[in-house]
Amino acid sequence: MSDISPFCRINAITFLFVFMILMVPGHLVAQMFSVEEPERRTRPATSSFTLGLGFIETDFRPDADEHDVVYNISDPVFRAYLELPGIEAYAGYRGGLGNSDEGSDTLSYLNFGANVSGRLPLAESRSVGVALPVRLSTDFTRIRSTDGGLSESDEFRQSLIAVGIGAGFYYRMSSNIRFRAESVPQIGFTVSSLGTDSGQVTKLNARARLHIDHVFGSIGMAFGYNYSWRRYSGIEERFEYDISSHNVSVGITF
Repeated sequence: MSDISPFCRINAITFLFVFMILMVPGHLVAQMFSVEEPERRTRPATSSFTLGLGFIETDFRPDADEHDVVYNISDPVFRAYLELPGIEAYAGYRGGLGNSDEGSDTLSYLNFGANVSGRLPLAESRSVGVALPVRLSTDFTRIRSTDGGLSESDEFRQSLIAVGIGAGFYYRMSSNIRFRAESVPQIGFTVSSLGTDSGQVTKLNARARLHIDHVFGSIGMAFGYNYSWRRYSGIEERFEYDISSHNVSVGITF
């Protein structure tokens, strides 16, 4: 029987997935910039990088009075997004936030992951489109004490893989201004890093993007809003949380 735990396997998949996503697009971007100068000026940007600030909140679903440690977080979190054709990677972090009901007043939150997406067009014209976005996601979330007040076994560490299909609206306002909005519910499984415990995860992600291309030559401006909700269930009761976040971001298109 293999000694490799489910957590090791899923974390290996997660890191390999993110690595591939960050490596492959470089070749695609190189191809995009190899075209002639006149074509490059008129071609819509296909990628963006943005930085954001958001608000995260944890909701412990079981009876808190029956558990020694309950994480209560309701704080801002810094985030970064790299979006390329069909793929994206993201990360969020904040230290010195929130509190637990017992043992620690200083927590850190870490979240990173990647999505592979596609579209099933329903209706399209030159300026307006409606489609069904299809998405495969992998994600890692960790909440832990930074002052030594809690043991490692009390840390919230979950790795997940989820898939889903949603609805999307796409609108080209002019040759260089584009807007899109998408909402994708997902379902999948999650594995705890603290053992072989596994369970289910339900997700909902909604986002809106406004891109203004070629503001500075081939570089444009990107503005975004993101909403995320995750429910962890079927695992140890002390880790059954709902985690939600809202954030806005600004950056560049290229």
